[in-house]
Amino acid sequence: MTESTAKPLEADGVYLCPVCRHGQIAPMVLMDTYACNFCRHILSLDFSHQTARLEDSAMTFRWQWTGTNWRSLNTPPVSLTYTAVILAILLITLPPALIWLGYQIFPPLSSEPRAHWFPLFWVGLTFCAHLLIILRIFAGLLPTPFLRIPFRQRSS
Repeated sequence: MTESTAKPLEADGVYLCPVCRHGQIAPMVLMDTYACNFCRHILSLDFSHQTARLEDSAMTFRWQWTGTNWRSLNTPPVSLTYTAVILAILLITLPPALIWLGYQIFPPLSSEPRAHWFPLFWVGLTFCAHLLIILRIFAGLLPTPFLRIPFRQRSS
């Protein structure tokens, strides 16, 4: 979305619930709080800081309104470290290498081509599966606003 569609948090606006991301939050009658029409959580909004706070939980959960969606203030942003990259490389290469090593140490007893095909297929399948797991984990760490579906606000 462009900056021209970004709107500040206002008392009479309709916004996506930051807790469940399905319902919409609306003011509660005779109270200074807001409630979601889907998950029924109670939130208090701070319009000066553009933040929301979950009030019906023992733990403190907070979000900041960016103009188009909610950004969590609960956890610091995660950065990719060398340790994570090394562990990812090990997770991708070590399991297929162990399967291949087992195939080399204990080869199939049969001399049929099919008996030699399956272990190599299993090595490739293990490699691809672990690679997809790591790519999915790393994709969650990267800031990708184009993958998020923006919430459209209703005009009053």
